[in-house]
Amino acid sequence: MTLKSHTPNFLSVIRIIVAPIFIYTFTNGLYLVSLMIIIFTGVTDALDGYIARKLGATSDIGAYLDVISDFIFILAGFLAYTINGWYDPLVLLLIIIMFCMFIGTSGLKKPVYDPVGKYLGAYLMLMIFLSILSPKILVRQILLIMLLIICLASVISRFSVFIAKN
Repeated sequence: MTLKSHTPNFLSVIRIIVAPIFIYTFTNGLYLVSLMIIIFTGVTDALDGYIARKLGATSDIGAYLDVISDFIFILAGFLAYTINGWYDPLVLLLIIIMFCMFIGTSGLKKPVYDPVGKYLGAYLMLMIFLSILSPKILVRQILLIMLLIICLASVISRFSVFIAKN
């Protein structure tokens, strides 16, 4: 494998590295820096998949690393928001449950995306972005209601796909 073929995984690892930096910047009131980290994370997330496909460097390990790095950053984002009182700690529990369900129904060989659940991570990243962009309580409440709806739809979709495959 060439250095180029490791680029997508390197981009995923960067998202893991910036997760604690986001927690630090957000909880210390550095909201503009936190916003730039969110944007940077979104760009690297989009780039790693694009580069992997373009270079023919896709792999099951890379797919899991991408999902895990997204999960770690999302968890860090909501942990920071919880520390500052923006979201209830139960949101963290919901995110962990949804990730565990994804892993449990995928197995360890290859991630299995249900039609709704593949957008859950993207929505969570968008939710982190919109929460900091418009930090009004009403906005966060609407985002939370939408999260609950997407999670419920994802659970139904995932188990339908899981049952159909087994």
